[in-house]
Amino acid sequence: MNPGVPMEPERSAAVEASTMSESASLAARVREQIPALRHEGGEAARRWAYLDSAATTLTPQPVIDALSDFYATETGSAGRGGHWRARRSTGRYEAARERVAAFLGAETSASVVFTRGATHALNLIAGGLRGALREGDEVVVSAMEHHANLLPWRALAEASGARLRVLPLNERGELDMDAAEAMIGARTAVVALTHVSNVLGTVNPVDELVAMARQHGALSVIDGSQSVAHRAVDVTTLGCDFFVCSAHKMYGPTGVGVLYGRPEALERLRPVELGGGMMTSVTEEEVVFAELPNRLEAGTPPVAQAVGLAAAIAWMEGFGMEALQRHEEELTAYALGRFEAVEGLEVVRRPRQRSAVIAFGLRGVDAYDLGELLDAQNVAVRVGSHCAHPLVRALGLCATARASFGAYTDRDDVDALIEALMQATHFSR
Repeated sequence: MNPGVPMEPERSAAVEASTMSESASLAARVREQIPALRHEGGEAARRWAYLDSAATTLTPQPVIDALSDFYATETGSAGRGGHWRARRSTGRYEAARERVAAFLGAETSASVVFTRGATHALNLIAGGLRGALREGDEVVVSAMEHHANLLPWRALAEASGARLRVLPLNERGELDMDAAEAMIGARTAVVALTHVSNVLGTVNPVDELVAMARQHGALSVIDGSQSVAHRAVDVTTLGCDFFVCSAHKMYGPTGVGVLYGRPEALERLRPVELGGGMMTSVTEEEVVFAELPNRLEAGTPPVAQAVGLAAAIAWMEGFGMEALQRHEEELTAYALGRFEAVEGLEVVRRPRQRSAVIAFGLRGVDAYDLGELLDAQNVAVRVGSHCAHPLVRALGLCATARASFGAYTDRDDVDALIEALMQATHFSR
């Protein structure tokens, strides 16, 4: 049994075959709708194994169509103008907000703020809390955070005199929950954690950590960038104060993301970006800010991008989030099993709960050289520190290769990676 992915005990061969068949069927149906995966150049063209979905997902045709249709027939500035296109654009924008709210399990669409991405959302939260923290307060993050969920909190701590504390990891690459119990306490003002590590694939017990934060009156911030496209998320059940994600990691367009906040938590954020659309009255002496969520959305809204995100959500829900999760878990288990056949390959940590992300290295081959060797064989992976320098250094590494899967990834992609890695082993001798 692979220690990286939890498996049901003693599953029958028939059940295993059924799961494999379901997974292969889903991937085949998904791939038909991904233009980037279509072969070009005739029969001589080699299959492209795209294993970099944690960086950005490939875009389905229905999302492309939604964007094209909006630009062709409905372009207008939402919330502004008295003509019919402006009104229609406003309606599409707010309909997208409602779709996102339903997808995340938010109780009201007013809890959904559109941003430029998860990084922008996290900066709005941390910047919006300036003045709310004081010397002696503590901000807790984890050792596996992406820079986007680390640097804004470091800046907030420095500006307020608060202390930044870092939850350590155990040998498997999981959060040390005993350390979390000891660290999150009366001085904690904010607990900001990733739902799924973009390096290790670790699925964190964020429900437990959110409960710890709430017990001590601290705000909880969850970076869901690596989770929302791979498993069902319900922010109301989770109970977090804030949750952020990016559309381009969930089969949507670039340039738009989501900041979800409980209404009471959003009220605590002061606007850090000022401009049109986020106030109701301006004089030389006074500004009256609009109601939520508008007060946190300064400037021209990303209407087309929001429409594209709504289309991406509809596309994912058409397959079923549970089915997408089962497919990726089966594929991840298959990949980890196949890695055992590659001499000198080392998987970086073995979390018991893992999403579709695997960091690895090949003994004797520099990670950047490995990326080029794989690319030469039409296998696309990510190499580097993955915007998580503190984590990679803590692992005693300079860089890793990373394979990450999406709904369109199948066993042929994994097999192409294994074959390419076996070819690369010749360079380590």
